[in-house]
Formats: sequence, structure tokens, C-alpha cells
Amino acid sequence: MNTESIINNKKIILDNFNKGKYEKVIKLGKKFLKKNNDFQVLYALGVANLTLKDYLEAEKIFRNITLLKPNAENYYIYGNIHKQLKNYNEASEYYLKAINLKSDYSEAYNNLGNTKFKLGFINDAIKNYQQAIKFNNKNIPAYFNLAHVYSEEKNFDDLKKVLQDVLKFDENNTTALNDLGYLNLILGNVDEGRKLFERVINIDDKHIRAFKNYFLITKVDKDNEFLKKLEQIDLSKVNDEDKIFAYTSLSKCNFDLNKSDLALKYLDESHKIKRIKSNFNIQTEKKLFEKIKSIFEQNLNESAEYNDNLNTTPIFILGMPRSGTTLLEQVLSSHSNIHGAGELNYLPKIIDKIKLDKLQNFVSFIKTIRSEYYKKVSQLTNKKFVIDKLPMNFRWIGFIVKAFPEAKIIHIHRNPMAICWSNYRINFPDPGMDFSLSQKNTAKYYILYDDLIKFWSKNLNERIIHISYESFVNDFEKETYNLIKKLGINWEENLKNYNKNIRPVQTASLLQVRGSIKKNTSDEWKKYKDHLKIMQETLDSAKIKY
Repeated sequence: MNTESIINNKKIILDNFNKGKYEKVIKLGKKFLKKNNDFQVLYALGVANLTLKDYLEAEKIFRNITLLKPNAENYYIYGNIHKQLKNYNEASEYYLKAINLKSDYSEAYNNLGNTKFKLGFINDAIKNYQQAIKFNNKNIPAYFNLAHVYSEEKNFDDLKKVLQDVLKFDENNTTALNDLGYLNLILGNVDEGRKLFERVINIDDKHIRAFKNYFLITKVDKDNEFLKKLEQIDLSKVNDEDKIFAYTSLSKCNFDLNKSDLALKYLDESHKIKRIKSNFNIQTEKKLFEKIKSIFEQNLNESAEYNDNLNTTPIFILGMPRSGTTLLEQVLSSHSNIHGAGELNYLPKIIDKIKLDKLQNFVSFIKTIRSEYYKKVSQLTNKKFVIDKLPMNFRWIGFIVKAFPEAKIIHIHRNPMAICWSNYRINFPDPGMDFSLSQKNTAKYYILYDDLIKFWSKNLNERIIHISYESFVNDFEKETYNLIKKLGINWEENLKNYNKNIRPVQTASLLQVRGSIKKNTSDEWKKYKDHLKIMQETLDSAKIKY
């Protein structure tokens, strides 16, 4: 190939690159590079593969590029490729190389924070996000990444400050306003939260997440102006996630308006979209529950020796979601010796990391749970007790008992149909809750839960405090007094004023627990019983009474 031809072919490749015709760049570029060494074409080929999300091919090419031209930008891109491939250690290494060559590289600090967060190095992640902001005080992704970490760590003071910092230089940033609004809900400032959601919608009348949050705390009438705005949005033009939020909001509004048929229709539309992307399989859940029982039965008589003394004793409040766990925590955390930490994901993360299918040494397993869990939870409070009210911890009761002989375990149960109906009508962000996307799977999951609780009760009944939600709300003071006695602590009059407890609440019950206790809510499902026949028939098949 003569020089003129080489130049001409290179020009064609780079022209296609500049026009965004990346498939053509790859086809022509590969052919060209077989006969010619050319850095520009190699770079174009690497970027083309990266843009088309062929990360494996991009990794091979940029490995060579960083050897040929080891500058900060190329190391940064190579780090991004490794991040996409979930090679977080390698990604961190190349972000650091980029920073060593360019000490004020804000974007590299931000993505280094992302990889550190993925690797579980929370403090390192925070420091890197802060460095990203230091070198570019308008690095929006770094602000929101830092906000996400603070939210995960329940560090609400610093979360609030980060969001306010964004608004200092971008006063109409709707994401920051919406997130600040939701933070106000968590902290109990409902009116302030509502004002912020209204402000977002007035800036952007298609901001569906702000609509979702607004309707979460607002009972609407037919003249509500924001409902009219939501109804005017063409949902065919929004992404699936926002469609889900819109349909669940429209469902909630129509329940407020007593338009049950329309409310249930919108709810079904929301569930349909989520089911398409969901990986939930009830048989997989059934196998997990059987595995849990099998492991416990095989190690029933196994125990570990613990020499450490816990300064803070965990109280696990568990049961099916929507069974009253948030209310129970709100009441108990009004006691001066009890810190309500909310729904902690510590325990399932530790167990998931160990992998039940590969479990070989049970004693080592429960010792790991104790050390890793307590290391995290002890940082939350100096009080005598700390509440972890993640409902789905009911799966791990046997492991909790073995790892924490000191722990208090409170299981709250409620009318099965009340639970199933309440789960079915909530839009849970956690994919682990996708059983609630159909009536049948909601009821089938309840059956699995019921069977596992009976198993734990048979083997560990003396360690579990069982509470009936209906009894609790019908005679709140008597039930609370009896529960406090079982926990082995003294009664305090402040327990009666649980609704004045200003601690953060992050669950779907955040509004209810700040008001007075409502009785007879377990009967609300009956208004929709003609629409819930599949749910009832499934429970009937397992002889579950409701």
C-alpha cells in the first residue's frame, strides 16, 4: 500500500469516527491496523468499541494505548473500561495513575470514589468525592455520589449539607430540590418536603419523581392541580422507571378518590412494566428457604464461644414487610435506652458475601456474622440497645440466635390478607421485593414466610417474642408495657408519646408512624376483596386463615 493510499484510508476512518459511524470505524480500522501502526486509528478504534459498549475489546485496545501514550487521560479512560467490566481494583489502580500525573483531576477522583464504594471502602469513597469537589466545585456527579453514600450510611446531616451546596450554585437543580424534599420527609418535616416537591413541579412539570413524592404525602381531591398536571403528561415518552412511578402515583390518587377500578388498573400497569425486567422466581425463593432450614437443622447443636461483651445489644424487629415493624420501632425507640437505626442492610450483605451454597464451617460463619455485624452497628449509637428493623431478617432468625445469644428478637405478625394486599399495592425499589408484583407470588411468598416462622418457632420459640399487630394497635399501652418487660428494661412514660419521636424514618410508613395509631386498618383489604380472588385462593390452598 503506497503512502497516498495509506493517508487516504486513514482519512476515511477518522472521517467516519468524527461522524459517529463507529461500526464502520471498527470494520475499517481493524483492517487498516493489520498492515499499519497508527496511534490515531488505534485510538479511534478503542473509543468506537467503548462507545458501542464492547468493553472487552476496548480493554485490549486501551491496554496498548496506555503503553504507547501513558498520560492521565488515557489512564482515566482505561480505568472507566475496567469499572464497566466490574474490575474495581484494576479501575482504582488506573484512576490513581491518572491522578498521579494530574493531581487536580476531578473526574478521576469522582470515579475512584465510585470504585472504592463498590469495594466497600466507604471512608475512602467519601474522601475521593470530596477531592473531586475540591478541584471542581461544580462537579455535579461527585456531589450526588457523595450524597448517595451519606444516604446509605444514614448520615443525614452531611447529606443535607451536600444538597444545599449544590443549590448554592444551581438554585433550580430539580434533583437536589427533590432529594432535599425527600430528606425532609425522612426527618419528619412533611410540610417543608411538600413545598420543595411543589417547587420542583413548578420548575419542571414533567418531573415524575417529584410527583411521586408529593402524592406519597398528600391525600388528593378531584380538584388537585398537581394531579391534573400528572394526568396531562404523555407517558409514552418517558422511560420505564418513570412510568412505574407515574402509574403508582395515579393508582394512589384514584384510591384517594375512591375510584377503585381505575386505581387497580394503574397498579396493574405499573406491575406489568416491573415484571418484564424482574428476575424474581418463586421457586428460587423456595429453594433458598429450604436451604436455610437444612443448614440450621444440620448445625442445630453447634455453638460458638464468645469472649467479647457487647456494649450495645441488638434488637431485631422482623416479619413480613408491611406488618407493623416501623410502628413498633417508632414506639420502642422513644425509650431513652433504645436507638432506632431503621432498616439496616448489614446482615443480608454479610450472609450474601459468604454464600450459603458454599458454606463449610458453620461456627466460623456465625463468628463472622457477629464480628462484621457488630463492627458496623456499634458505630451507630452508645445506647444500651439498637434496633435493626429490616423485616426480611426473618429469614435469618436461626443464624441471629447463634451469632448473638444476647440479642432480642421480636417477630410481629398481622392478618395475612392485610399484609399481602399492602405489599401488592406498594412500589418497592428493592428487587428483592418483586414477589409483590403479582397476586399469586405475593401470597406464595407469604406461605414461604409462614412456614419458615413456624420452623423457627418450633426450634427457637423461647428466643422469639411474638407480637400481634392487631392486638398491639387495639391496646397499645398494655402491649407496649408487656413488651418492655420482656426486653428486661424499665417502663418510661415517654413511650406513650411515640408520635413526637423525631428520629429519621425511611420506610413507606414514614407518614403513618408520626400520627396517632389507627385501628382496623387490617380490614381495609376487604373493600377490594372482589379484585383479590387470586390472592385469597392461593392462601386458601395452603390453609392460611385470614
